[in-house]
Amino acid sequence: MTPLLYEWTAPLALLLYLLLFVLTAKAAAVPLQRALLFVALVSHGATVLPAWFAGQDFQFGFANSVSWTLWLMVLLVWLESWFQRLPKATAGIYPFAAVAVLLPMAFPGTVRIAELSTLFRVHILLAMLAYGAFTVSAAQAVLMSWLERSLHRGGRSSRWLDDLPSLLDLDAALQRSMAAGLVLVSLTLATGVWVNFTLGYGALRADHKTIFTLLTWFMVVGFFLGRWRWGWRGRVAARFALTGFGLLLLAYVGSRFVVEVLIHPPA
Repeated sequence: MTPLLYEWTAPLALLLYLLLFVLTAKAAAVPLQRALLFVALVSHGATVLPAWFAGQDFQFGFANSVSWTLWLMVLLVWLESWFQRLPKATAGIYPFAAVAVLLPMAFPGTVRIAELSTLFRVHILLAMLAYGAFTVSAAQAVLMSWLERSLHRGGRSSRWLDDLPSLLDLDAALQRSMAAGLVLVSLTLATGVWVNFTLGYGALRADHKTIFTLLTWFMVVGFFLGRWRWGWRGRVAARFALTGFGLLLLAYVGSRFVVEVLIHPPA
């Protein structure tokens, strides 16, 4: 990514995310939100995509991971907007996305790999996409729990809750995002096996990333089996979504944050 490209795309994405925060909170017209969100996605993507498949040395760290996760999470939100109306609570995503645009400038990452293969870059990209899918699932799970508690108290008592879709709609959206996450985690594991074979390491390496990713895969498969067999929904679905998000966070982002910020902060 050239400095000139970052000079324009990062501030544009930042401003658009902040504008979307205001517009979504005020329930502006959906076509306007969708159009601005698409431009924000393109601008944010232009800050992380160009260098990803370039021939230059590959630099990666927790900030890049967070930026990828938020970009892909917003992408899934944009796709979800074609299925149902986005509630005002969606506005809470945009400030985090705005911060994620600029985060790699403060923490560019300490991992430098020369001549990284295209397959390995695809593998990392799929992992980031999986993070994004489970971030959306976690946000939906929080909204579901919030709405369910409100209903148990005797009704919707907040203007934010009043704007939320029904529990059935939220449950359907949660199922879609978790299904997307399962597909992406499966592809991440498959490409990881392929990468390991090309490097001569065997099928799987017993490191923390592999262990947490496998735990996530088994957990989500178990959830869908339980949903099919016993009709798991609501709180059960929310717990599985939050657990999957936590496991994938520990798989990479959390460990890199500890190393790069707490142990070896930038000078």
